[in-house]
Amino acid sequence: MGRQGDIADASRPSRRLILASVAIWLVVALALPLSALTLNFFRLGGSPLGFWIAAQGALIALVVLAFVYAWRAGGRAPAENIWSSLAFAGEAVGAATLVGFTGYIAAIGYDALALPIGLIAGLTLLAILIAPRFVLYPVRSIGGFFAVRYGGNSARRLALLIVAAATAVLLAADLKAGAYALQSLARIEFPEAVTALVFGVAAVWLVGRVLAVRKLAGIGFAAMLIGLIITLVAIAARARGWTIPHLTLGAALENHLNLNMTLVVNRLADVDALTPMTSPFLQLSMRNFAGLLLAVALGVVAAPHLLGRHVSQSVVAPGGAVRRTALALIGVAVVVASLPPLAVYSRVAFETVLAKGIEDAVIPNKFAEASELGWVKICDRNSGNVADLAAACAKAPEQRGFLRLQDLTFSTDGFVVAAPFMAGLDRFLQYPLLLAVLIATLLMGHALLASLVDADAEVRKNSSQRDLDFRSATIGASVLALGAIIASVSTIGSGLLLAEGFALLAAGLFVPIVLGLYWRHMNSAGAVAAMAAGTFIAAAYLLGVHVWPVEFFRISGGLSDAGAEAVQRFADLDTAVTLAVDPQSQAAAWTALREHAATLANWGGLKPAAIVLVAVPLGFVVAIAVSLLVRDRKTARPAR
Repeated sequence: MGRQGDIADASRPSRRLILASVAIWLVVALALPLSALTLNFFRLGGSPLGFWIAAQGALIALVVLAFVYAWRAGGRAPAENIWSSLAFAGEAVGAATLVGFTGYIAAIGYDALALPIGLIAGLTLLAILIAPRFVLYPVRSIGGFFAVRYGGNSARRLALLIVAAATAVLLAADLKAGAYALQSLARIEFPEAVTALVFGVAAVWLVGRVLAVRKLAGIGFAAMLIGLIITLVAIAARARGWTIPHLTLGAALENHLNLNMTLVVNRLADVDALTPMTSPFLQLSMRNFAGLLLAVALGVVAAPHLLGRHVSQSVVAPGGAVRRTALALIGVAVVVASLPPLAVYSRVAFETVLAKGIEDAVIPNKFAEASELGWVKICDRNSGNVADLAAACAKAPEQRGFLRLQDLTFSTDGFVVAAPFMAGLDRFLQYPLLLAVLIATLLMGHALLASLVDADAEVRKNSSQRDLDFRSATIGASVLALGAIIASVSTIGSGLLLAEGFALLAAGLFVPIVLGLYWRHMNSAGAVAAMAAGTFIAAAYLLGVHVWPVEFFRISGGLSDAGAEAVQRFADLDTAVTLAVDPQSQAAAWTALREHAATLANWGGLKPAAIVLVAVPLGFVVAIAVSLLVRDRKTARPAR
């Protein structure tokens, strides 16, 4: 690899510019959102300042930062059409962003803004740290980068394993979110919707192996954005009359607060059932907020489907990588800035209907249909039979004959499709958003599969980017099938599932990519050690919390934030399993033990994706230590 100066018209950011930009990034992306408790004492446009910064202000500032950086970094690139940047934006968004992030915001309010901020922060950091240097390597995928930068096979093969595992999780989130939209359109069961989308993603991927679909991807993103805005405006209009949703977010928050008060006064909700949209750190601690934000941000920085397909030499001129990223960031920011208004106005529209009083005996058919499809439990029941739901509600504690907010339990993703439907929004006004979600599913699904196959194919002799051999097809089909299985069995929302996929990428790849680009002493041994350490911690934590909570707590219970009473209950339930004398009682005892263990299995209260707060720093320490201990004189890198 030649010197940076040998690359004509490449961007050449100085160290001072990089350090200053990263410092500003830390303030805007982390410090300001974490200061919401103080900033909320002030108001801007009717919205508490802390909430506004997290929902809109920080996004605007990060986009401006990316453009200022692109201008100061210099470089010159041939003019390219807008479709490349729009395709970049479309493959960065995904269905889990539209459905999962929105549903999470509607469910817990301010704390869920960590996810959309993380997406924008990640793309901004990608423009600052990675794009100017990654594009200097003559590669077209993450596999090629590891092969050229570190040589040999160990680092490349381990990187590909990490990419495959993370891709399966990211695909699962994408398929899960898209399945809710397909359910709403076709009125089919969730497993059938997942299966249909698997075939859809596979078809787009196969077509993409033989045809150039970048312009179509750009058109797809434009259609996705238009669909989102149409439905958002329609929901906002129904909730409060004609309005501009992005500019009237403060009014929507006030309306939501007034509705909450009305529901409580009329005994149609208790305080515990309300969602305080602007109150920070009620559901997530500051540590978890920062952890989720960084999981998404650092995962985006290391995302193979963005690096190889949009900031590599095979697709963009060296001087244009930063600018393409900044332009794509505009489109992504418009989408992300639309999610808080969509969540708030959807809650307002639905709660307005509920505030009018709905008798248990005459529960609307729309409510029953949403319940049957699994989007919402009514009085702890999923049923399409109104009589069954009425009977269940009649047995609910403190029932007064009217449906209450606490009688309705939405799934995180289901809320996005259920709330407008149950609020009575015309179906043809719901279709644009539903179609937007399906487009997002296909765009990101195709990108994830294509980047994985390209990463494997690039370092194989005489392989072409569009070749599709048996090995490529097997890898793609296997990862897609695994993603479908995870989507079908996972009980967490697609937004958090997406964050966990990004957490795997961040834990395994962020350190070797960043140090490989910026530190000349980084070598293959350090890269392998960092990937192994980070991935082991992240994978062990994710699997322990989700799959083996009992065993995980037995091994590392001393690190849990569980209280003494909860620990004692675990011990009692564990003893009950041991003393059970027949299979039936043993199975019941084990179920109770596992359910209780799921509430205790953690390290210091960290959410699964927030494990990046441990894995990434550990990766840096291990990488630096091993690289210094095991010197490698033949480390390929672009000299400065």
